[in-house]
Amino acid sequence: MKNITKALNIFVLEDDKYISEFLREFLSEYFANVFIQTDNRFTYSKLEHIDIFLLDIEIPFDNGYEICKKIKLLFPQKPVVFLTAHSQLEDKIRGLELGEEFIPKPFEPLELIARLENLLSNKYSEYYYLNGLLVNKSIQSVLDSKKRKEIKLSNTEKKLFFYLYNNIGLCLSKEQIIEHIWGIDYNDKANSLNVYINNLRNKVDINGDIIHTIYGYGYKMSTH
Repeated sequence: MKNITKALNIFVLEDDKYISEFLREFLSEYFANVFIQTDNRFTYSKLEHIDIFLLDIEIPFDNGYEICKKIKLLFPQKPVVFLTAHSQLEDKIRGLELGEEFIPKPFEPLELIARLENLLSNKYSEYYYLNGLLVNKSIQSVLDSKKRKEIKLSNTEKKLFFYLYNNIGLCLSKEQIIEHIWGIDYNDKANSLNVYINNLRNKVDINGDIIHTIYGYGYKMSTH
């Protein structure tokens, strides 16, 4: 998964306090955020930031099947996994008809993670995590990993970002960057490069963790 789960959010619907607390602690090692819910008192429209749902079937005043239907109406592309003590064949068939995966209790924690990662890899296999960003080189896309929304970059900003990204860890001179972006003499575009670097930082690197200035030389993109 190339560390992708570290940038993703999981919603867990589990009414058993012991299991829910175990899942909170265990899944926190793999996901950016783990949201635990023990009943049906939540607002579906506020689940837009969730990347994958883990549902029990037996929930007070409701059931996981009906909750899954409501989730799929709003977020049809987001995977739903049933984690339940129901293990009859008809339960498995219904769960797989509504969601993407059905895991009976008791469960092996590492197997659970493997199944979750397998589902998520289908959606995010081309994205790499970079300090709060999800980066897809093949389609030249940069997402905010928390909001899961694309960061709008101008053509020049995008060209600059991916030139630095494709040479991550390397110190690139201003001359090299300018030649790649504009293909013209350095002196004509030195000020423009400074402006575009600042614009890019404001959009993707507010904390200054990604794009570093090599004083008197140029710039470098780093993973830390």
